[in-house]
Amino acid sequence: MDQKQMAKADFITSILLILISFFIMIYVLFAFPRFPEWGGLYSNPGFTPFLFGFTFLLMNIYLLIRSLKRQGNQIRISREDLELFLNSKKVHRFFICLGLFVFYYLLLGRIPFILDTALYLLLSILIFKGSRWWVGFIISGSISFVVYLIFSRVFLIPLP
Repeated sequence: MDQKQMAKADFITSILLILISFFIMIYVLFAFPRFPEWGGLYSNPGFTPFLFGFTFLLMNIYLLIRSLKRQGNQIRISREDLELFLNSKKVHRFFICLGLFVFYYLLLGRIPFILDTALYLLLSILIFKGSRWWVGFIISGSISFVVYLIFSRVFLIPLP
């Protein structure tokens, strides 16, 4: 990717990530509980996520300014560019990953954690041809079981 293409990609990425960081900050302000008896702002559960969102915002503003200096805002999308984008194997893989993640999220809490995680890992391995199905079955089952054991027995964190 040359410098002009990188500047355009940085411009689009920075705009999207700025919107996400604003969403994080606003969500934290309105959805997280506040406990004044805990000692103020720094001890509330929403402080760290808000700080993360604010830091994320600053980094993406820097990325936006850098892309504007390199004239990344001069975007012209042709029909051929759009067809290349939509037919790209990387774009297909991205949307497959996104679909698998949404599927995992929708099942989370509805079926046991071990089964949900094992199914997600197995589908990922099978779709992206990581190994044979039986090897993927063994890997996904053992990893989800080990993660469950570590979180529930070592860290004492209940999983859905």
